[in-house]
Amino acid sequence: MIETETRLIACTHCGAKNRIPADKIGSQAKCGKCHQALQTDAANADPEPAVIYTLRCTQCRAKNRIPSQKVNAGAKCGKCATPLQTQVLFSPAAVMVNDGNFEDTVLKSPLPVLLYCFSNSCPSCQMTNPIIDQFAADAKGKVRVGRVNVQTSPMIASRYNVLGVPFLFIFDNGALKDSMPGGIPKHEIMMKMAPYI
Repeated sequence: MIETETRLIACTHCGAKNRIPADKIGSQAKCGKCHQALQTDAANADPEPAVIYTLRCTQCRAKNRIPSQKVNAGAKCGKCATPLQTQVLFSPAAVMVNDGNFEDTVLKSPLPVLLYCFSNSCPSCQMTNPIIDQFAADAKGKVRVGRVNVQTSPMIASRYNVLGVPFLFIFDNGALKDSMPGGIPKHEIMMKMAPYI
């Protein structure tokens, strides 16, 4: 059996990866998922497939799949045509959350949120801080990581009954999905976040 070389071509419409035989590069081919014409010229036949990001619309809360090529091209929600907040995909660090910006930053987030509650006077929090920073860098484009100081944001602490720190919450689609008391290792945080990514 003779094997032919294939190239992965990402559809610019839906982001699906398509295997195209090398001898068909430059000819007309269609996406196997959405049946739109593929750009199979040699310049677009990149061996690295497109990254697909999933963002929620802040207006209608619908999930949208966005190929990396369209992130900077003014991506819009497929359901209500509201412009998507693609800038959250590029934040490698945790964002500060407080009583004033909690709703916009956490509840209306286009990405699932890991909210880290801490206090500057807590020794356990000092050990957990680097774990949260590393998770934020690793989960860039998939999860928004937020930090809230419970001493300066008492309304959030009261609303979610934070009695001790460090404390972690997982939010998705504007709702609290899970909570974890204490500092936990990064791999456990990843396992807890996996269903929401």
